[in-house]
Amino acid sequence: MNRELNAFSEREFDLLIVGAGIYGAAAAWDAALRGLSVALIDKGDFGGATSQNSLKIIHGGLRYLQQVDVVRMVESIRERRLLMAIAPHLVHPLCCVMPTTGFLMKGRPVMQIGLLINDIVGFNRNWTADPQKRIPRSRVVSKEVCMGLIPGLDDRKVTGGALWTDGQVYSTERLLLAFVVSAAQAGAVCANYAEAVRFLKVEDRVHGVEARDRLTGKAFEIRSKTVINASGGWVDSLLAKGVSNVKRVRLSTAMNLVIRRDILPECAAGLTSHFQYRSKDRRMTQGSRMLFMTPWHQITLVGTHHRPYDGDPDDMTVTEAEIQAFMDEVNAAYPGTVIRREDVGFFYKGFLPMDGIHSKTGEVQLTKHYRFYDHGREDGVSGLFSVVGVKYTTARDVAKKIVDLVCAKSKLKAKPSASHKTPVVGGDIERFGPFLAGALSKTPPGISPDTQRHLVHQYGTEHKRILEWADKHPIWRKLLPGSKEVIAAEIIHAIREEAAVKLSDAVMRRTDLGAGGHPGDSCLKACAALMAQELGWDAAREKKEIDETKAVFMPGRG
Repeated sequence: MNRELNAFSEREFDLLIVGAGIYGAAAAWDAALRGLSVALIDKGDFGGATSQNSLKIIHGGLRYLQQVDVVRMVESIRERRLLMAIAPHLVHPLCCVMPTTGFLMKGRPVMQIGLLINDIVGFNRNWTADPQKRIPRSRVVSKEVCMGLIPGLDDRKVTGGALWTDGQVYSTERLLLAFVVSAAQAGAVCANYAEAVRFLKVEDRVHGVEARDRLTGKAFEIRSKTVINASGGWVDSLLAKGVSNVKRVRLSTAMNLVIRRDILPECAAGLTSHFQYRSKDRRMTQGSRMLFMTPWHQITLVGTHHRPYDGDPDDMTVTEAEIQAFMDEVNAAYPGTVIRREDVGFFYKGFLPMDGIHSKTGEVQLTKHYRFYDHGREDGVSGLFSVVGVKYTTARDVAKKIVDLVCAKSKLKAKPSASHKTPVVGGDIERFGPFLAGALSKTPPGISPDTQRHLVHQYGTEHKRILEWADKHPIWRKLLPGSKEVIAAEIIHAIREEAAVKLSDAVMRRTDLGAGGHPGDSCLKACAALMAQELGWDAAREKKEIDETKAVFMPGRG
């Protein structure tokens, strides 16, 4: 996949998608599989905003039992199974536990009934030929077992634990990129750092956008029969560029912390936290919510901290005050872990749509269901649709539905959706366990078993492409400074095959070098040197890229 902006001006597309987060990426892939001509752009990198803010969980919707929302449970369980099938190298089962307390909603009897319903609703969860993807039955475990899975938990109210299995993504960034690369291989034209500046309109119909290359400043046009606005927290900002100033999405921020410790080695854990908030009458009141702690790559992800947001999406930052407040909340919920500021290696923050603030608890009330907007019907501007998503897990299904809607409304001739049964790039693997074992048995000289295992999980069948780069240039077999598994060939692959054009692209989203925090100056310099050689950067550009990437790991003040 190459970043060739000239290809956008060579024809009229059936469909232009603005926004390459998980919803835009999945829609581009689904539409390209149907035989539509597709263009995909984003003003930043692919998945560079909210979609990289993730606890890496593909969840089956157990929490929807509280709202008796069986439809969402069914959707989530199905999509968890399908993602494990079409991206078997990236999505794997994960054990989860939540302490039971008292005798009411969180008591053992109620939780046991809830887990039973979860298993019944998910009767088809194991319709798979791969035993590695099987989801075992949920169950309630003893207090001793629960305490063993969550060491250091305050046991005064614990009566046991609810144990179930969900999905975990080895790299959400790689999964999103797999959708983009798969779309490109199916014929889509994709570009990062291409910003939609204004809509192209003839009378009351949108016919594409005028775009700007954010790397060079060059303007160009993309003509399209239809446009999907999939820009996430920027949905309203994009519509304001010539369509409508009506505010459709109330935003909240969602922040997750990366703790550089393996706090929970076996299972993810759901814990109840308590926090203070100031109500409308200015009184301080106690609220509560569920926190989730997830083991991932020998570190721990903790989330999620929600706050209402009224500002410009481009101005959103993470402050030290927010980090400290969230740390205090986590430590109060799980005093046995004692998280200190130096343990926080990184912090992710993105946007989620919200309906409002709960008047009694102060908790952000997130929007429960995805939304489609047909602007021909709502604003008198045809040829334009917007999609607002609410969760990573069901993005493929929502993308399929928005493409269905666009095809029906715009009378585009397209094949039926096949994204539910077509492996993404790297995912054509019948059984992951034997595939991994076979790859490890063929680990080439100069590559460690840890690196080979990492390559298989990151790239699936495409790991051989990385090894080919390493064969051609043995120096690219070397581990990058500070990493135990990432090799230089991955940076080369990111540039030549995955449109990485900035250092942060390679460090944050093509590899997992920066996933746990600042990878170190030596690592950034080594990566920048490789990119400089490939892309022709001078010394000033190289330093600029390093400084910009360092800034990603620095919170604001507040």
